[in-house]
Amino acid sequence: MARFAGKFCFPDQFQGPGPNSRVVYIDGAFDLFHAGHVEVLKSARELGDFLLVGVYPDQTVSELRGCCYPLMNLHERSLSVLACRYVDEVIIGAPWEVTKDVMTTFNISLVVHGTVAEKNPFSNGKQDPYAVPKSMGIFRTLESPKNITTTSIAERIIANHEIYLKRNAKKEASEKKYYEEKKFVAAD
Repeated sequence: MARFAGKFCFPDQFQGPGPNSRVVYIDGAFDLFHAGHVEVLKSARELGDFLLVGVYPDQTVSELRGCCYPLMNLHERSLSVLACRYVDEVIIGAPWEVTKDVMTTFNISLVVHGTVAEKNPFSNGKQDPYAVPKSMGIFRTLESPKNITTTSIAERIIANHEIYLKRNAKKEASEKKYYEEKKFVAAD
């Protein structure tokens, strides 16, 4: 039994994309893998026979979003994507720009990108990473079914931090009281 694309299969059962398969490519950071990622990957998978996902290296994500990102390292992010049922294969450390060479190497038929993504304050002046597939007419924007981002998740955690602290302090006080008042109960 072999492990491929996060799934277990017997060698005679594994089939990569065939020469006539429609390979769909989507890339991103996929930090704090969440329901929004799953839904856009599902939509991407429905457009072809094989879904290839590019996961950006840590350095690229840091350059794009700032020094505090990514929150998960490349291997954690890649494993999260591989575990998704809609994904057939992952390019670990994918290039920022989708070049003709990348599309030829992986026999990519369609390049897609979701409408909901992290805002990129450092992208001013950066070249469009999808310029080549757009010029070839094989780029498509997918409507993201959920409006969730890594930043929105982080902001929600920060906003609820005080609530978590109070809840945990209350639990700790209750537990401490229990142990202070705990008495031995003899069995009859």
